[in-house]
Amino acid sequence: MKTLDDIWAKSPGVNSEHGESLFVHTTKVVQTAKTLCNSLPFEKEQREQLLKAVTLCAALHDAGKFATGFQLSLRGKKWGRRHEILSFTIAANVAPDLTEEGLFAIATHHKPIDYWKDWDKNFQLPYSEERIWKEMVSELFDNKELLVQFLCLLRDKLGLSLIPDNFDQATNQFGIEETWFIKDEQFQRIQHERRYKASLLRGLLITCDHIASSGIKSIPDVPTLRDYDFLIHRKELGEYQLLTFQDKAANCKGSTILKAPTGSGKTAAVLLWASANQSINGRLFYVLPHTASINAMHQRLSEIYCQNRVGVLHHRNAAYLFHLLENDDQIEKEHKAKLLAGLAREMYYPIRVCTPHQLLRVALQGKGWETGLSEFKNGIFIFDEIHAYEPLLTGLIISMCRWLQCDMKAKVLFASATLPLLLETKLIRELNISMPNLVSPDVSDNLDQKVLKKQRHKINIHPGSLIDNIEKVISEIKESKETTLIICNHVATSQEVYKTITNDFKLEATLLHARFNSEDRFRIEGEILGNAPPNILVATQAVEVSLNLDYQRGYSEPAPIDALAQRFGRVNRTGSRPPASIMVFEQPSLMTANGKRMFKPYDEDVTKKTIKLLPSEDVLSEETLTSIINEVYGEEYLGESKDDYDRGLNNSIINNFQQKVIAGSHRDWVEEIIEEQQEEVLPFSLLERYDEYLNTRRYLEAQQLLVPIRCGQKWKMLKDNTMFWDEEHQLWKTNLMYSSTKGLSLNSLETNLL
Repeated sequence: MKTLDDIWAKSPGVNSEHGESLFVHTTKVVQTAKTLCNSLPFEKEQREQLLKAVTLCAALHDAGKFATGFQLSLRGKKWGRRHEILSFTIAANVAPDLTEEGLFAIATHHKPIDYWKDWDKNFQLPYSEERIWKEMVSELFDNKELLVQFLCLLRDKLGLSLIPDNFDQATNQFGIEETWFIKDEQFQRIQHERRYKASLLRGLLITCDHIASSGIKSIPDVPTLRDYDFLIHRKELGEYQLLTFQDKAANCKGSTILKAPTGSGKTAAVLLWASANQSINGRLFYVLPHTASINAMHQRLSEIYCQNRVGVLHHRNAAYLFHLLENDDQIEKEHKAKLLAGLAREMYYPIRVCTPHQLLRVALQGKGWETGLSEFKNGIFIFDEIHAYEPLLTGLIISMCRWLQCDMKAKVLFASATLPLLLETKLIRELNISMPNLVSPDVSDNLDQKVLKKQRHKINIHPGSLIDNIEKVISEIKESKETTLIICNHVATSQEVYKTITNDFKLEATLLHARFNSEDRFRIEGEILGNAPPNILVATQAVEVSLNLDYQRGYSEPAPIDALAQRFGRVNRTGSRPPASIMVFEQPSLMTANGKRMFKPYDEDVTKKTIKLLPSEDVLSEETLTSIINEVYGEEYLGESKDDYDRGLNNSIINNFQQKVIAGSHRDWVEEIIEEQQEEVLPFSLLERYDEYLNTRRYLEAQQLLVPIRCGQKWKMLKDNTMFWDEEHQLWKTNLMYSSTKGLSLNSLETNLL
């Protein structure tokens, strides 16, 4: 005789030696729904309404799994049908309080409506072939007594409004119009408010199901950001006197622009602003442009707010989390890293450190966009170093921030050490930021003068390129015996500089750039940010933003003024020492095929104008730096830059978000537009280790051996016959040289044989 314990929701797996019973799984999802809905950043009445709807959806979302065919599929027999169709038809008959929006959420909690159309070209509810539907209903009725028992338990133990015996009508009462499942018809015939509500419920149900299925037993509480205000004044830390601009930020209400020099306490000011602007249950999103800076900020916020409340989200977050975990069991450690990385895409973490791409995926209605409807509401969004993005991305971000302010009632802060007046003007105009919310150190204020009057850098503009002058650079490093930061514009240049320093001159140095695999990159970042950073660091732009570095002298290839200012900020960071020497070279080292200097990835005219305006053999003040930034960038984007910016700013999907919503669907082209185009390759020299990891089921460690390259580099490697598709492993391989200290070389003369 079967019991409810014999009706499984899932096959045996990581979270259970035996199949997890459907009743146990359902109660987990319901409990998750209650916890999650009670923590939503909505008004109390709306939270209660959502809780009622999502709880019913959670209770019935898997009811169709009582079909004998589904149960056999969990035990190894193929079924080939969708339990969701049975689930929502049962729900339509036994839960009179469930609306069409709730039924739609149940119907699509595994697959979007695009899937249904592809699966059955002549789609209609419930199937185009009545025979198949009758077979499914018959399989459901095979377990009729247990299903009624299940529904009675849900009603009695969870206090749900259900009519268990009423599911007999499931053969012909579907409770929802077919219009919902046809994209064009849904858009034209169903009001956008209903489409929006269905999307909201779908996002919440999917999130509850995923979190409950992960084996996680509790969801982190939403911290009161005000705690940071207390933390910064803790007595055991001693008396901490806020600078005037920090105090002003702490008292600003609404969207704000914060300009403050690197090393001046800008992050403290940002978090004080966040603490003053948080609504009840409001989430915090800290947005940064580069992976290295995201990882560093994740660790910083984890120390303040507790690690289980702070998630990190970028294209390599699973590898990063694996690197952080301390666990001798490699397989369990890998499972946990993948789990935490997946949870960061859900609503699990109340504080998230991420790239703007993750937010834009919601604003542009890309895959998984529905979760943002719940967690963006009344949120706190901090965009650190907004100047770092290209015009198209800048326009998209500003357009998204208008939507966040208007539709989501969110608060937005833009923080930068080097904000051009051009960009500041656009932010003020487009987001209606008022004068009191423009925060920066005041030159007339005694406390702020501590920041503004610090003389941190003495600039020396030197003719030629870094490579042309490498012997002079090394001679000065030896003579000064100071810790030194050398920043290059290209990976190839950084590799050549590193090789010269270590091989030719036998000095110890560390190299950091984008063409290391994750395993080596995390090791190097740990050394750089550790207690004993390398005396000589050769790096690319990877160190420009939000890394807490403090070198005694610096050398840099030419770059636009805002990029140089970020590089300068990693030298004599706090200004506690006399002005540090920084040499900026007039020419980039890399040459094009026809012998011209390669200024890319930067604009050549902007870079040359920067070099011309920088004072040589003189101390660079913050006031001078600001005036150079404004003179270099002028008052408006020009040419293609203006076209790109306008295209982003006027994006029709973001600007008409609610009207454009199609429930249960996402826009496939979003990732192609906003994601960085990268490929990953496995060097021949790492193939043996890769196979070893695969053979011992250490899949994430195997993935950490792959090296990222840009798509343009991929095509060149294919042309040079240095990149090959491995059919067995289903990945790209390269015979180019790879080193754990130098990374991947793209020099086709340096190859490795299998």
